[in-house]
Amino acid sequence: MRLKDKVALITGAGSGIGRQSALLFAREGAAVVCVDVNEQAARDTAAAIPGALAVRADVSSGADCERMVAEAEKCFGRLNVLFNNAGIMHAKDDDSVSTDESVWDLTLDVNAKGVFLGCKHGIPALRRAGGGSVINTASFVARMGAATPQIAYTASKGAVLAMTRELAV
Repeated sequence: MRLKDKVALITGAGSGIGRQSALLFAREGAAVVCVDVNEQAARDTAAAIPGALAVRADVSSGADCERMVAEAEKCFGRLNVLFNNAGIMHAKDDDSVSTDESVWDLTLDVNAKGVFLGCKHGIPALRRAGGGSVINTASFVARMGAATPQIAYTASKGAVLAMTRELAV
């Protein structure tokens, strides 16, 4: 029960790494805030966790990020763990010549800006709670590049890795 009596907010909790992390954090004793742009997916994950809160939020929206943190504090009184996990890999993400600017913008908005906005609104809540942990999901492609073209995803995860280093310093 390493997370006993801790409150954890997890973005992208509706599926994949986020959902599995939410379930694990709950087993480790955390109260969990399940955040996802897909409201039903967030609710489905929260339904599998006694006492969990589901919040619909688009992490590329400052107002949504501010609201998700406020709802966590309103429901549980504090925030101890911020897990910026939400991310996308667009099907039309390709090489630098073929990738449309809209694919680039969307990918960077969700994957990099979403981490920034999560931290912008989440870190003050962690400080109000007396401290806590920030976890950001990056990817090995941030260091190595990808075997198949996915320029926006790779750049976005590189940004997350660099941002995480900056936050740690």
